[in-house]
Amino acid sequence: MDASTLTEAEARYFDRVIEDCFDLLGPGVEYDDIDVVRSSDVVLRLSYRLGAVAWSTEGRGATLTEAHGDLRERLVLDRVRMATVALLRAAR
Repeated sequence: MDASTLTEAEARYFDRVIEDCFDLLGPGVEYDDIDVVRSSDVVLRLSYRLGAVAWSTEGRGATLTEAHGDLRERLVLDRVRMATVALLRAAR
């Protein structure tokens, strides 16, 4: 499943997922791409960067909603990691 095969309701929810992810990541983060893949689970893969630090985070679940919830949890941790790496690089 990719974004072009989503139902209308899923597409509207998907738009809110993107907004939600960037609210979680905070200011200064630049969006690169988001992929939706369906195999046995739904996988949401978000690529983004803060300055020169590039990241990719995945959320998985049986549904788009579950994958979004998993992605949210991982983004919180990745935001902390990303900020730490950016600070360490700036201190060099």
